[in-house]
Formats: sequence, structure tokens, C-alpha cells
Amino acid sequence: MRQVKRQGELIEGLYRHLGLGQLAAASAGDPPADVVEALRAGNTIVAIKLWRDRTGAGLKEAKDAVEELARSMGL
Repeated sequence: MRQVKRQGELIEGLYRHLGLGQLAAASAGDPPADVVEALRAGNTIVAIKLWRDRTGAGLKEAKDAVEELARSMGL
């Protein structure tokens, strides 16, 4: 199970490196609703914490994902 998670992290990192981060987010499915709600309310830190809780991502990965999500939402 750890190998699968690590492979996913490596693939997401590759997408980000190639400038295809939104493709990685889209392939992962819809973001958690509470994360989107927190971002719309301007609570980025809360959104990052929620992302970590929902996905098991590390701090940097969650921060990057939430920032990219916010950009894709036009925030």
C-alpha cells in the first residue's frame, strides 16, 4: 500500500514538473467539498489541514495541491 501511495506522489510530482498539475488533480477526481468550502471562505490553512486529513498527503504536497486548486478556482 505504501508503494502505491508513493507511486501516486511521484506521478503527481512529475505532472507538476511538466506543468500539467491540473491534469493530475482532474485525474484524482473532485476535490473534497469541505476543502473547496474552506478556500471559498478564505481559510487556506484550514483547507490544507482538511486536504491532509482527507488524502493522507504530507504538508508540502497538501499545500501545493490546495494552492493549485485555489488557482484553478480563480482564487
